[in-house]
Amino acid sequence: MLQYGLLNSDEGVFPEYVRGFLMTAFTLVIQLCMMNLSILVTINGHLIYGIAIGVIAVNTPTILGKYMVKPNGSIINSAGNTARNIRALLPRGRRR
Repeated sequence: MLQYGLLNSDEGVFPEYVRGFLMTAFTLVIQLCMMNLSILVTINGHLIYGIAIGVIAVNTPTILGKYMVKPNGSIINSAGNTARNIRALLPRGRRR
């Protein structure tokens, strides 16, 4: 008898929970580092830079959410997601 549960790596939901936890943990670490950098820059007398870094730190989950794409098994969808991410990173030329 096959049992499908949290620890089954083929059909279980455990890998999805781990992936979500790791994405959240990575985002939180980046956000905390940015906030510490913001405080350090502000203490050193660069108030505008400190505020700018703080705003980026608050928006970190939104920014990273664009690039953390969950793989969904289909090679065509994976290729499309990769192409979209690369296109978003490349500078855009002038459009007429």
